[in-house]
Amino acid sequence: MRFWELGNKDVINCKNGHRLGCVGDLEIDVCRFCVTDIYVPTGGKYCGCIGKKSEYRIPVGAVIRVGVDSILVDIDEKKCLVK
Repeated sequence: MRFWELGNKDVINCKNGHRLGCVGDLEIDVCRFCVTDIYVPTGGKYCGCIGKKSEYRIPVGAVIRVGVDSILVDIDEKKCLVK
């Protein structure tokens, strides 16, 4: 799977059914050659410049399933929100 294909998928939290957004970035461990975290930006900024910037940092271990249209995760949203 390519990165741009991940960016088109909705990230859904299985705990409460909330749509968190789409994948914005990945964190990669270059020593182990693996993805460690998925970053999902929130809609906090208006027109990209006004407001607070925040994102969800989701560990790869919290990913339950990657489907055709969505990625299912099991997270505590408050603990994964990075400001």
